[in-house]
Amino acid sequence: MKPDGTSSFSAADENPVSPEGTQVTEQDVKARSEVKKCRRPSETTWSYLFLHHRKVKAMEEQFAKDGMTYFVHKTVRYFKRTARAKVQRKELPTVSGLVFFQGLPKDIQAYLDRNFPNVHLCKNCSTGRVAVISDSQMRPFMRINQTEPERIRFLLKPFHYYARNRILLRITSGDLAGLEGYVIRIDRDRRLIMDVGGMSVAIAGVHAEHFEEVDQTGSAALDGSPFYERNLHEREALIDRFFHPVKTTKDVAPQAENIDYLRNYVLTELSQYRMLPAEAWLILSFIIKEIGYYYAPSFEKLQRHLVPIMQAGTQVLQEMQRLIDSEPTEETRNRYQTEQQELLTTYGYLFMDSDIA
Repeated sequence: MKPDGTSSFSAADENPVSPEGTQVTEQDVKARSEVKKCRRPSETTWSYLFLHHRKVKAMEEQFAKDGMTYFVHKTVRYFKRTARAKVQRKELPTVSGLVFFQGLPKDIQAYLDRNFPNVHLCKNCSTGRVAVISDSQMRPFMRINQTEPERIRFLLKPFHYYARNRILLRITSGDLAGLEGYVIRIDRDRRLIMDVGGMSVAIAGVHAEHFEEVDQTGSAALDGSPFYERNLHEREALIDRFFHPVKTTKDVAPQAENIDYLRNYVLTELSQYRMLPAEAWLILSFIIKEIGYYYAPSFEKLQRHLVPIMQAGTQVLQEMQRLIDSEPTEETRNRYQTEQQELLTTYGYLFMDSDIA
């Protein structure tokens, strides 16, 4: 299962004047992490999943009981002083409940299937397979979370996006020695952009470290398509990680939550001026296409069971209509209306009875 909750995948860009160049960790937010170490010291890889932030705490008890080695990235948010109370401190999972597990992907998924049937490990959008992170990469990542969490920033664009016309470097000094990535300026700060299981992560403050160029002889060309099967674009492949085939009725509610998360993410980014309406339109449109891709083939057979998913999709269509209504440019508004009509012509039947109780 993927996340449902607050907006955490705030987009970032190396251009500080870009709408996507907003810092994720704001002045009133500091991050920390929790690492639970139990058994399995010989495992050398990690995989991850997203959980609704309200479900993490309860599930942690089961993880610890079963001796799982896991890592939960959390955020400490500070609220302003009120007339009745001093500054309040609240601890929340960041990225809507990002949980890492140490172990082989097949073993972790088997454990999840036994204990949490509708929870799935995330895929790496470049391969279509479960994301795998080496232990040598995870250790520095966790160490930064524990000591200097404000240095970490999650980026929305895929790792290969930052590879264009840049040299892959490896840090050879300090606590981050061994980490590889691209050095880019974001918000006037020199950062190492690294790949963590298909997620792009920026590590700030890499001014004093020494680097060496990584020999990429024999590696795959970066300008080729990094995506699998459907040849999705960058943003589409990231959104696709939030969708899963519905095999049983128990799979429906988590998928509806994922769609609601994506919609809320777009609305939050728009309200904070971190996303342009044109980008929001593309994301919302692709969500509708994803619903059609995954659930249209089984719609006739499972129509009543799929109602929560279609209700979530109807809300996405409503937000698209609001974008059309608020678009000041006639040319763009007409284009949106044309694209909307194409979507409704192809997928409209899926949402006609979404209000079925």
